[in-house]
Amino acid sequence: MSSKSKTSSPQQAGDAVVMGVEITKPDKALWPDAGDRKPVTKLELAQYYETVGAWMIAHMKGRPCSIVRAPDGIGGQHFFQRHAMPNTSSILTLTKVSGSNEPYLQIDRVEGLAEIAQLAGLELHPWNCQPGNPEVPGRLVFDLDPAPDVDFAAVVEGAREIRDRLEAVGLVGFCKTTGGKGMHVVTPLSHPRKGEPSWADAKSFARDLCLQMAADNPKRYLAKMTKKDRTGRIYLDYLRNDRMATAVAPLSPRARDGAPISMPLLWTQLRPGIDPRRFTIRTAPSLIAKSAAWQDYRDSERPLAPAIKRLTRAKAA
Repeated sequence: MSSKSKTSSPQQAGDAVVMGVEITKPDKALWPDAGDRKPVTKLELAQYYETVGAWMIAHMKGRPCSIVRAPDGIGGQHFFQRHAMPNTSSILTLTKVSGSNEPYLQIDRVEGLAEIAQLAGLELHPWNCQPGNPEVPGRLVFDLDPAPDVDFAAVVEGAREIRDRLEAVGLVGFCKTTGGKGMHVVTPLSHPRKGEPSWADAKSFARDLCLQMAADNPKRYLAKMTKKDRTGRIYLDYLRNDRMATAVAPLSPRARDGAPISMPLLWTQLRPGIDPRRFTIRTAPSLIAKSAAWQDYRDSERPLAPAIKRLTRAKAA
């Protein structure tokens, strides 16, 4: 693992410093508004990351992370950055991954989030591996992606069903919004003994669970991305459960209108009428500060191997 130092230029008049990181052009608008008709600036993004950073890092540390950057804001060009660029700051970790000659970016320190803000990094998409071990599954992510005509209430019901199916095989599910109309159900995995479930096993397990759910209620769910069949249904996307696949981090902003974020929630918060659009870069800090969401995440890590056996037995029954 190696890193390079960034050569700092003299601080310009009007620049700002957040967590020791110089934020140039701090007044640059990255979102036109956050649902309140007020633009969200580059400085506000850095301050947001500072406020929720400790929470985010707990779910990102030790995992390669891809970044959606939009230097001119959400109305400009977006690009997906996986690897280091010249003069990458030493605040960010560079990690080698088997099969790639280029090191991947990794955000292991809260201060690194301020550096991401300086780069106009609007979205953070970490891998789902065990921290420090890209070859081993560390969590499963089930992405419920509804067709445009599906109400969010139906997505909530689908998320609860995935939670129940996970519990039936001994796993614990946590929920979060995606920053859009969908939801993620995330289940933390304990570190297996050497040679136990591989990424192929994890993906196969996630696929089988989604296929069973779709088969049990084909009018509501589908587990294959076929656009002509999407109307009125929710796509159960299991493809995030692969070695180099990513999922948006909890509390990550999204490069979308309204500056939404991926909000971790308690299952009891999924009440009728809940509107995912209320979770924004401006509302999330105070909401998460008084929330107990995901507090038992680490204590809920479970082994995947027994769950695979239980699901296999259920299929055969």
